[in-house]
Amino acid sequence: MSDICVIGGTRYFGKVLVRQLLDEGHRVTVVNRGQTPDPFGDSVRRLRADVTVSGELTAAVAGERFDAVVHQMCYTPIAAVEVCEAFGDRVGKIVLTSTIEVYNKDTFRGRTPAPPFGALARENELDPAEYDFDTELPWYSPGYLDVHYGEGKRQAEAALVRTAKVPVLLARVAHVLAAEGDFTGRLRFHLDHVRDGRPVVAHATPGRTSLVRAEEAAGFLAWAALSDATGAVNVASPDTADVYDFCAAVESATGLTAHVIEKDDPAGDPDLSPFSCPADFGMATDRVTALGYSFTPIAQWLPAVVRAAATA
Repeated sequence: MSDICVIGGTRYFGKVLVRQLLDEGHRVTVVNRGQTPDPFGDSVRRLRADVTVSGELTAAVAGERFDAVVHQMCYTPIAAVEVCEAFGDRVGKIVLTSTIEVYNKDTFRGRTPAPPFGALARENELDPAEYDFDTELPWYSPGYLDVHYGEGKRQAEAALVRTAKVPVLLARVAHVLAAEGDFTGRLRFHLDHVRDGRPVVAHATPGRTSLVRAEEAAGFLAWAALSDATGAVNVASPDTADVYDFCAAVESATGLTAHVIEKDDPAGDPDLSPFSCPADFGMATDRVTALGYSFTPIAQWLPAVVRAAATA
C-alpha cells in the first residue's frame, strides 16, 4: 500500500484514476478547490487548494509526505514550479499528465520553425530539458491559457524537469475517449451530427491521430506513479484513427448514415470534426511498449465506447 496524492481527480479520467488507485489498495489524497463533488466519500483524504493561486498548494501540503504525486491540473510553468517547491523532496516521484498537443507544430510560441516531428512523434523529438519556460507570461489572464494550451504544457514540462528534486515522468496523453464524463464534447459532436442528419466536415484527405481509452490512460498513470520509469512517455493506443473511423463507429452504433464532406479550407466551420486533422498527427508508442506497458488498439475499443455513449 502506498500514499498517492492526486492533484485534480474530480472529472473525466481523473476520477477513473482515483478509483483505480483505491481499488489497488492505495491510500489516496485528493487536492483540488473543493468545488466539484466527487463519488469517493470517506475513501479519500481531501486537501483544498487552487493551483492557479500562488502559495495555496504549498500551504495545503505543508509537512505532507507521499510516495508519488500525480498532477492532473498542471497547465503552466508557474504551476510546475510551485508543485516542486511545495513538495520538495517529501515525495518519491512526480507524474505530470501532459498531452499530445505538445507536438502540435501550429502552437509553438516564438519558435520558428517547430521541431521536425514525424507523423508519429517520438518522445526524444521534444526534450523538455532543452526547452525554455517563462513564468512571467500572463498565463492566468483571461483567455491566454485557452489559446496557448500546448505551449503551456510544453513549458510546464520544462519547468518541472528543471526544478524537481525527485524523479519525474511526463505522461504525454493522446486524445482521451470515454462513454461518460467527456467534457470535451468531441464524441458527442459526431453522435449529434449523425443523428440530426447534419454533415460532418473534414479536411481534404484528413490525417490520422492518436487516441486512448480513459480507463487505460488512468491505468497507465496509476502504474507510472509507482514504477521506475521516468522522462517523457507517449500514452496512446498503438494504432491511429481518422474522422471516417469515428463516423463508421457512430453508424454502427446508431444504424444511421454519416455524411462526411471534405473541404480544402474548413477552418472556422462549425461542422468541422474535432478529430479531423489537416495531416497525420499522432504519437509513436515504442517507448511505452519497451517499458513493458501496452494499450489496446483503437479498432478493438472505439466501437464499444461509441455504442455506450449512444445509449447513455
